[in-house]
Amino acid sequence: MKISWMDERLTAPQKRVILWSLGALLLCLAMNAYHYSLEGAKGLYLWNRTGLFRGLILMAFIPGSLALLSFPLEKLKQKSASKIMRGISLASSVVVALLSAGILAFLIIGPRSGSVEPPRLKLINPVQGIQPSSPSLAAGGIFSNSAAPLTAQPAGQSVVPASLAPPLLRLSFSSDPHWGADTSNTQARSDILAHIAERKPDAFFMLGDTVETGSKALMWNFALADLEAIIPSVPLRVLLGNHDALFGGQYLYKKAFMQKDFKSDSGSPYYYSIDAGAAEIIVLDLPWGTEQFNARQKKWLTKTLTESNRTKPVIVLSHSFFYASGYDDPELDKPWYDHFQNIPAITPLFEQHGVDLVISGHNHYQEYLEKNGVRYAVIGAMGGIPDPKPKYVSPASKWIAVNQHGWLDVDIYEGEMVLSFRDQNNEVLHQEQIRY
Repeated sequence: MKISWMDERLTAPQKRVILWSLGALLLCLAMNAYHYSLEGAKGLYLWNRTGLFRGLILMAFIPGSLALLSFPLEKLKQKSASKIMRGISLASSVVVALLSAGILAFLIIGPRSGSVEPPRLKLINPVQGIQPSSPSLAAGGIFSNSAAPLTAQPAGQSVVPASLAPPLLRLSFSSDPHWGADTSNTQARSDILAHIAERKPDAFFMLGDTVETGSKALMWNFALADLEAIIPSVPLRVLLGNHDALFGGQYLYKKAFMQKDFKSDSGSPYYYSIDAGAAEIIVLDLPWGTEQFNARQKKWLTKTLTESNRTKPVIVLSHSFFYASGYDDPELDKPWYDHFQNIPAITPLFEQHGVDLVISGHNHYQEYLEKNGVRYAVIGAMGGIPDPKPKYVSPASKWIAVNQHGWLDVDIYEGEMVLSFRDQNNEVLHQEQIRY
């Protein structure tokens, strides 16, 4: 009967230390593979505390490396050194295995077991679209396209097209409220919601980072409680941000905002298109950058843009930005401005297919930008701590407000859109007119 190479060459203590290190290796790699498969988790390995998350992969190889180092020590007359090294390898195998099993259990069980109360909100089902409340749209009215050009207006002064016709569609947008963060401005967040409730838009979109840590059900329940108390009757759609996705937060996000009976044209709960009557709205899945922008999403986006109705404005929404001013973030060791992943990968599609407006969050400013015929709005100002004054101003930037909480109103008329950037007190900070 033949015996294996391991049986021939290795002693019983050596076999034991190798088997333990292999077990720790496999368990650690399984934990990392599962974490990496979660929505938005890829961005952690590339954007946020990358040393920590890459260290979770590298620790898988520590026990085996120590075991191999013990083998040459067997040749010494004194065997104590090899015994000590084997002991250290066994101890590290136990630590790595327990740590990997604990993290894996947390990632699998934690968010799935979190209790999120069924929301009492008027949530928008993507496949059902948005039903504008404008009587003129319901009656099929067409407005004059002879509105006078708009220019930037002083704060507090609101401008509408000269035709004075009511808008076909009224939309509101904001992003990054960060419920659960000690640094978030709860008063600004409540003020913004109260003013949006008073405005009664046809739809309100929150573009991600609803909560600080997505795996914590308590934070989602805090957010739902405020939304239910202030804007229960405003049609609402919420995107998934990078903070929302943390550590399996996708499961709690879907419990809160993507019910089981909700469907999308893409088959994904994270990217889809919405028929808003007077506009076409396209939601992208970009929590950090292009980590989730796989071949499937790109194919869907290309098809959706190709088939879009050119007589309507096309508005694209995402959490992470494209063009934006900003700074070099010392914690991330990455540029927090003109997105080096999103711009080359996606903006050519916007330009090729004539997208009218792209609205994003992630960056905690309010900013309006234009590049190659496409307009961009950054509106990550719903309550999260403001980003510092930008050290880099994007060449595409036309206007920016720093350290100002607020939101963006988009009123759609026949042939044009009016963008109104507002602060938390409902004062107009800046306006733009977009022809389509």
